[in-house]
Amino acid sequence: MQIFTNEKLIKRYARVSKVLSTAGILVLLSGLAASFLRPEWYSLPFYTLIAGFMLSNIGMFLANRYVREPRPDLVLRNSMKGLDDRYHLYQYHLPAQHAIFTPSGIYAVTPKFQGGVVEWNNNRRRFRHRGVSMYRKIFGQESLGQPIIEAQAEAQRLAKFLNKQLGQDAPDVNPIIVFTNPKIEFVNIKETPIPVLKAKRLNAYLRKQPHQPTLNNQQIKDLQNKYS
Repeated sequence: MQIFTNEKLIKRYARVSKVLSTAGILVLLSGLAASFLRPEWYSLPFYTLIAGFMLSNIGMFLANRYVREPRPDLVLRNSMKGLDDRYHLYQYHLPAQHAIFTPSGIYAVTPKFQGGVVEWNNNRRRFRHRGVSMYRKIFGQESLGQPIIEAQAEAQRLAKFLNKQLGQDAPDVNPIIVFTNPKIEFVNIKETPIPVLKAKRLNAYLRKQPHQPTLNNQQIKDLQNKYS
């Protein structure tokens, strides 16, 4: 397996997350102090609460992707160990943050770090996430959101990019959702419209896929020269 990871981007966003998180705490503390020292500024704590909460949440959002262990990029790398050099993993280089080029096609991977129980409701066409405390949902873990829509958007961005680069020779891009937290349980996942996997199953899944049109060696080499 060949891996191309944008380490500079990871380090940059890790620094930004720490700065924003610290700034958010300082803003919240300043509002608290003002409420005691300057009671006549009665509206200030309200604005500092909003600003501090927003800064902290953006910092947490970035930290979950670029700081928090195990980082999604490292989990994906480890889960693909043992694959040969026909498999190429691009991380934070292309429009899809994690893209895998294989003999069976191209995959845009959307990693999710949440733990607990994830259940697919086929009638409502969305996931239900449970088994996580309210405290962690508010302060330690962002909501699951809508992974299907996110994954499809990632695949569409990568497909648009490849179409621009290769024209009619561009193969299709397949979306995959991969949960990187080992403490995750699935219910009714086989009914989802796109594959949803635990990270430990990614290697086996890629191996089992039948060969499909994909990039040839020269096209992959051109991508490497441009974006690695």
